[in-house]
Amino acid sequence: MSRQTIPGASLLTRALEREGVDTVFGTVGHGNLAFVDALIDSSIRYVPVLHEQVGAHAADAFFRVSGRVGVVTTTVGPGFTNLATGLGDALLDSSAMVVIAGGIPSSYIGREPLQELRTHADDQQTELFRGLSKRVIRAWRADDLARLLHEAVAVALSGCPGPVILHVPMDFFSTPVPLDSHLSRPAAALRPAADPTRIAEAAQIISEAERPVLYAGGGAVLSGAGAAVLQIADSLGIPVATTMSGQGIIPETHERALGFTGVVGTRPANRALREADVVIAVGTRFPEMDTSSWSADYFAAFPPARLVQIDIDAAQIDKVFESSVAILSDATAALRSLLDALGGQADALREGWRAWRDRLAVSQREWAAELEPIRTSGAFPFEPAELLAQLREQLPADLNLVTGVGIRHLVGQHFPVLAQRGQVVASGFGTMGQEVAAAIGAAIGRPDRPTVAIVGDGAIMACLAALPSAALAGIHAVWIVLNNNGYGSIAIYQSKHFNRHVGTSFDGVHGGGASEFDYAAIGKSLGMRSTKVGRADELRPALVRALAEPAPWLIEVPVTETPRVLASGHWVVNDILSGAAFAADGSERTDVDA
Repeated sequence: MSRQTIPGASLLTRALEREGVDTVFGTVGHGNLAFVDALIDSSIRYVPVLHEQVGAHAADAFFRVSGRVGVVTTTVGPGFTNLATGLGDALLDSSAMVVIAGGIPSSYIGREPLQELRTHADDQQTELFRGLSKRVIRAWRADDLARLLHEAVAVALSGCPGPVILHVPMDFFSTPVPLDSHLSRPAAALRPAADPTRIAEAAQIISEAERPVLYAGGGAVLSGAGAAVLQIADSLGIPVATTMSGQGIIPETHERALGFTGVVGTRPANRALREADVVIAVGTRFPEMDTSSWSADYFAAFPPARLVQIDIDAAQIDKVFESSVAILSDATAALRSLLDALGGQADALREGWRAWRDRLAVSQREWAAELEPIRTSGAFPFEPAELLAQLREQLPADLNLVTGVGIRHLVGQHFPVLAQRGQVVASGFGTMGQEVAAAIGAAIGRPDRPTVAIVGDGAIMACLAALPSAALAGIHAVWIVLNNNGYGSIAIYQSKHFNRHVGTSFDGVHGGGASEFDYAAIGKSLGMRSTKVGRADELRPALVRALAEPAPWLIEVPVTETPRVLASGHWVVNDILSGAAFAADGSERTDVDA
């Protein structure tokens, strides 16, 4: 009796269903056509996008807000290479994603069929992205697709999350395979617990501290460590500062929350890290922008400060700063173990650190007073700070906030994040336009809360294909486009260092004068509902309407081209651009912080 068979694509969709995957983003071409067709007969929603980069950013954001692996599919050749930028963001922001990429037919490898890359070796498509992924997995047999899919998901989610590529020759999707091949079990994602000896050492260091700070990064958010961080802040009285991607680990309106550190971080957070004698760093790569280019004049100095470093990724331990004790562990597990170890001393420690908290509270009040005039200028076009403050008042605490690197530091200063996994930003690779596409994945990943993307006009142009993709998918999200007529954040550096501009303004696109790009009209032409705010008092009703109507909405808001930005940290790039990083003979100076 012959065994019953199914196409390899159906085997793969069944494996996805066993993993609990309910959404696949992608574009369709001949290389993955059979796989996309198989999705029609599954329980999985296929979300077509109009450029592969859009699919990658959407899958990335889907994971970040939901904690469930994002999946994207694409065809061979250019369809595959178009994923590159989105993979960079997913890798550097530790986002679990599986790419199901179609390849050339297996029997044609080495004969240069359409879209084979073989200058250095046969079928080199996968080699392009080894530096942009956590792992590349090649399928060599069609009946192995289910097992490989389970492996890909486990690798993407285990340890420090990241993108994994599953490369499938296109003929494998159509090859008949035994029906029982799909019985391969999903593999368990591994998240190690802390070594008790290291926990005891860390507890001893913390108990000896006079000025401790808990410094939370994106890894703490991905671990779901918010409750543990909040308990440490409340029961032990330890102040909490974050990286940009760590915002929201506890509500930023909490009395222990100092904000985020870095070049344009909050002054209280930067001060706390400079003055701390013990830093408990949880799930952070110590990003350059968040640590003021690792300068001891603006960030912590290790030593004399002591570092307790908690990270699930061994490659991060002692990479930037030497730790006094390193704990290789899931963030939540390690913090709960520390709470258990310090619980008996909680009252004494909290009281002992009261003066330290009082000093930082003064800094918080001074910082709030410094920000107030910028947030209440009454100007129109809006000062971004005032616009963001108004949006924070009008939007619910629990939402998917999606923002971009160009305006992200202003958002960080003026829009407190109040929910864990409540914000998406390309903080690692820093892709302009990521935020435009990410809103699609965020809205699908957490449809129970509103999705609002605060984006710049330059970002819209960098990833314009996201807007019609959202319209085609019927995404309920709001894109608030801050129109400053160009690449405002880079223009600030041009003015500062060169006192002239080129390439950062959209002036003159119609032969001279100010740009007339009409983003509301562009949105409407691409299938969105849209409006343009012409006066300050039009913002609130436009936002109320957009949030209420289940459709993709674009709200264009004019903002000043010369925003007031309060930098409280340092970035060595300013030294390089100004020439301060170089001696008279052209050699790089060693007495400039880097």
